[in-house]
Formats: sequence, structure tokens, C-alpha cells
Amino acid sequence: MKKFAAIAMMLIMCVGLLAGCGSSYAADESTVFVLKNGQIVSTDVEDFNEDTYDLDGLKTYVNDAIDAYNKANGKDTVSLKKLSAKDNKATLTLAYDSATDYQKFNDITLFSGSVAEALAAGYSFDTDFASVSDKEIKACDKNEFLNDASYKVVVIQANTNVSVKGTIAYVSVQNTNYIDSKTIAIREGTSIFSNEKENNTEATETQKGTETVAETENTEQAVSEDDLLNATTEETEKVFDFSDDTSENKTDSEFSQVYTYIIYK
Repeated sequence: MKKFAAIAMMLIMCVGLLAGCGSSYAADESTVFVLKNGQIVSTDVEDFNEDTYDLDGLKTYVNDAIDAYNKANGKDTVSLKKLSAKDNKATLTLAYDSATDYQKFNDITLFSGSVAEALAAGYSFDTDFASVSDKEIKACDKNEFLNDASYKVVVIQANTNVSVKGTIAYVSVQNTNYIDSKTIAIREGTSIFSNEKENNTEATETQKGTETVAETENTEQAVSEDDLLNATTEETEKVFDFSDDTSENKTDSEFSQVYTYIIYK
């Protein structure tokens, strides 16, 4: 009995560890995870109609691409962690030895390192920035962090979420949304101040509604925060596409036209 109990306990612990490892890179939306050791893990969540695409064919396509890259750049520089399809969505998780490997494999600009290293690499930080936290988002001057050697930065050109192992302190304003202290969402046409404006709008509408009640006792219901978020937030999803269609008429794209800077400790 004691032996059986010990084995059962070991199995429970293993399952817990595996679940923990798996969930570290689980995401409902495409996300790039920047790790402390310089490695990158990307989880892509994409539309996948099994009537149109074949999962085995997708696995072959991904494995062939990985094998070709590793043959040219070194063994296991890119590796497959997970590939699955469910409810017309495909989830692909890949691990990369470095940001350079992510950039070369995906043809998407990605830099990860210190602010000083980014400046030396030619990134100008020539854009508007905001300081961010769970309590407040406000405009700031980039000189607040440019000369601080303790800050790290992620620079990326992509419509995706970015999650870092640290606490985000500053972020470029254009095309960004603050999710939490570790995660920024990058979407074309958005701004880091969008959520703040929505909250201010709701407060104004509520105040107006209260004043009208006092005057006429006949008001319309204020717009909820969820309604405002749903009305202003754009979600850009990619599609696994095995064709060579590179038409400019495509509106959904993983690529961004501007650099996004995420500064953290």
C-alpha cells in the first residue's frame, strides 16, 4: 500500500509539473514569450478549418520548415513544443534559442536585450512613450529610461501579444494596449491610452446620467465598460495559409508597420 501510494504521489506530481510547463506558454491569442535566458517561445493561435486544411499536412509543413532552418543554423535552434487543432483553431508553440532565431525563422523583426544594446544595434526609440502600471498609464519622456542600465527592452514589428519575464515599466504608445504588468497587446490602429479614454468616457456618461436623473428622473442607461471595450478593441487573427498569396489586399496580417518598444525590469 505504501509503495502504491508513493507511485500515485509521484504521478500526481509529474502531472502537475507537466501541466505547469504546458500552461506557461498557453494563450488564447498569439503571444511571443521573452524569457530571462534570451530564449523565445511563440504560441500562435490561428483559424484552422479541418474541412480545408489537414492537421497531418500542417505538422509535416512545420517540421520541414524547422528541419530546414536547423540544418542551416544549428541543431535544435528552433524546436516544436506543441501543435494541436480544436474548435476550428490551431495552436502552434515553437521554442527559439534567441530572438535572432525567431526573427530569421519568421521574417519578423524582434530584438531582446538591454536598452543600451538596442541603441547600439541602431534602434532609435524615436516615438512617443508612456509609463505603465496596473494603477496608471501616463505620457512620459524617453529620457526617463534611456540612461538607466537596469532596463531591458523588446523591440518587435508584429501584431501579437508580448509577454516578458519581468515588470513592464514603459511602452511605445502607437498600436499598443496594456494587458497587465507582464503583457502588452500590439494591434494596428490602437493606442496605449485607449483604455484610459474609455474609462473616462464611462465616468462622464455616468455623471451626466446622474445629473439628468436629478433634473428629470428619466435617463438612459450608461454604456458599460464591456460594451466600450468590445466596440474599440480590434483583434487581428492570422490564418494558416499554404499558398504563396502575398497580395496587398489582405487585411489580416501578423506584420506591423512600426516598431513597438516594451521596456521592463
